[in-house]
This record gives sequence, C-alpha cells and structure tokens, in this order.
Amino acid sequence: MIKTTQAVLLSTASFIILPSYANSTNQETNSPIQFDGYVTLTSKYISRGLTNAPENDDLAIQTGLNLSYNNFYVGYWGSTLGYSYAELQGDKRRKTDKLEHDFIVGYSFDTGRTNWNIWNATYFYPNASNTTSNEMGVTATHQFNDKNSLSTSLSAYTYDVVYANQGDTYLNVIYTHQLNDKLSATASAAASYFNDNGKYEGLELGDTKREFAYRFSSIGLDYALTPELGLSGQYIFGGKNRYNEKQKNLGVVAFTYSF
Repeated sequence: MIKTTQAVLLSTASFIILPSYANSTNQETNSPIQFDGYVTLTSKYISRGLTNAPENDDLAIQTGLNLSYNNFYVGYWGSTLGYSYAELQGDKRRKTDKLEHDFIVGYSFDTGRTNWNIWNATYFYPNASNTTSNEMGVTATHQFNDKNSLSTSLSAYTYDVVYANQGDTYLNVIYTHQLNDKLSATASAAASYFNDNGKYEGLELGDTKREFAYRFSSIGLDYALTPELGLSGQYIFGGKNRYNEKQKNLGVVAFTYSF
C-alpha cells in the first residue's frame, strides 16, 4: 500500500500522506513538469500498525516515484514482501510474486497555509485473485510555521477484496516538528472504521469483530545525513485490528536515498 515520505519511516507504519513520495533534492525550476523519487531500506515493512503480522518481517526494499504537471500528479510505490498472495491462494512459489505495486493519481492545491491533496490509489499483487484494490482519499497538510506542520488523511476502499471490505475507512494524523536544519521529530496516530459486510467477509477476510478501532500511535526521528541521504527511526505503539487483536509495540529503522 502506498506510503508517505513526509517522514520516510512513517511508510512502515501508516499510510497515506501525499502528495510527494520523497523529499526531492531537485532544484526549483520554472518547468511545470517535476519528477522525484526515493529508494528505502527498512528493517520491517509494517502496514497501518499491523505489527503482529508485518508485510515483511525482514529487511524490505521500497521505492517511490512521482511525476507531476502543475497540480496533477501520478505516482508509484513498491515494496518487497515476506509473502505472496498467489502462494497463499495455492499457486506455486515465485519470488517475483512477493511484491506490492501501488499506482496513484491525484490533484494537489494550496489554500493559504494548507495543502489539499485528493488522490486515488490502486494496489496490485502479482498473480493473485481478488486482491487488486482501490482506495480514494483526501489529505490536508497545514503548515503552522517554518517548524511545525500537521497532516490529516482520510481514505476508504471502494470495493471488496480479500483483505478489506468496501467502505473500510482509515484516518491518520501526523504532527511534524523541525528541530534543526537536519533533524525532525514526528508523532502520529491512526484509527479505522471496519465494515462487517462484504463479499469475502467470513471467508478469506475472516470475521470482522471490531467496527471502530484505534490502530496505532508512534513517535519518530528523521535525520538528514546529506541532502540525498536520510536515516529514520520510529517506535510504534500497537492498537487493534479488525479482529480485535492487540498489536505489539515495535521499533523500526530505515535508510533512504532521495533523488
């Protein structure tokens, strides 16, 4: 699932904060077309606070690409996984199936100190059935001053898949404080509404036992080693999933190259 680069490490615990996928190192130009991206090595890939069942419990390689034209953009986010949906569904084991591919389109604009981002994301898992999902959302990022910002994102799935029901809704809030020109601190929290009615409810999805859930909270630090290289650390305080299972607390670190 697509991940934010507001603090690259937050990608392991949540999503979605857009519009950019990386802290671009490109020079400002007058061109309406902009391209940036990043590559990250992270100790674990944790999606939306699900620390009991990481998407990848080992080192994960993740990449994000973003191409924008004025206020419109298209993006890609991908990660290695510790499993494949195809294999879980009885297909033969293929290393190329242990990947996640996310494709995003959106529109971003400013009103005063607030950036608004309306986006649509499609999540694709190779050679698997009923796993390609779609999520729509809006993200608002308010810049209080040069050092403090608050991002709030609300999104929902648009149809049933084996891991989500139509209408499943996710809320994520991230506060960022710039400590100095190289170091920033973040605090985040997330919650979900889980629809208990869907095509795969009681089957591949299992039985939803919690309608509203506190998903997780986290604190983190992001240090810029150079304009292109960054080191991040985050500690996740686990909440609950749709099955009312308490998630464990977990620390994650990541190293990122931005371009």
